[in-house]
This record gives sequence, structure tokens and C-alpha cells, in this order.
Amino acid sequence: MPVPAQRWAGAVVDDEDGDTPGRAYHFRRSWIKDSLKASPSQLRIMHVAVDSMAPTSLDGDTVLVDMTRRTPNPPGIFVVHDGMGLVAKRLEHIPNSDPPAVRIISDNPLYRPYEGTAEEINIIGRIRWFAREM
Repeated sequence: MPVPAQRWAGAVVDDEDGDTPGRAYHFRRSWIKDSLKASPSQLRIMHVAVDSMAPTSLDGDTVLVDMTRRTPNPPGIFVVHDGMGLVAKRLEHIPNSDPPAVRIISDNPLYRPYEGTAEEINIIGRIRWFAREM
């Protein structure tokens, strides 16, 4: 089952127009349905383009994003739009926050965590898989 590849600038690359030729990625439909519990039409391939999530995710890594998973519960790594572009960040819900708030964390210690309300954070989807060229 092919999933469209996309590029993003800043941290994650997303080529919405589809005009940029990319590498084809194929996944077994049974893996998508049974393991990811996802619909192939709701998955996107994206490419990481910065170091804020190093060492977990490195510049050039390929990630598979489930666009239906937009709630940081349980915590995980998500693609979010930060107002300037798409970025990969670790998100966790801050318990008992009013209004509901989210902690946004880079795995790279050079970048400090910050917080935002659930309304301020535009979660695109949860990263479910990644690959890296050797």
C-alpha cells in the first residue's frame, strides 16, 4: 500500500501540493490495519529536517504520521504546526491544567521545553513509525 511522501522545512517537511517527486514507500495493508489500527488514507510520510528531536529523530529521517491521532494522551511524538511551520515534538498533557495545557518537549537538550494551551497547539498527527538511512 503506497503512502505519499512529503517534505517539510523547519523540522518536518510536508509537500501538500504533491508536485515534488519523492521516494515511494510501501507498507502492508494488514500492518496498517492490524498493528497501527489506521486507515491508509489518513497516513502521511514526512521527512525530518532539523536536530531538535535528536537523538530520537535525526535530520533526514523519514516518519509515518497518523493524521487522526491528534490528542497527546498518551504522551508521544507528534507533528505540530508552531505558527511558522511543521515541527516534530514530544507532547504530554499537563494534568489538572485549566484551561487544558500541553508541554512541548524537544529531545535535544539544546532546546528548552515550553507549554501552551490545547487551543494554541495545532496538532497535525502522531508519529507512528520512522526509518533512517545508514
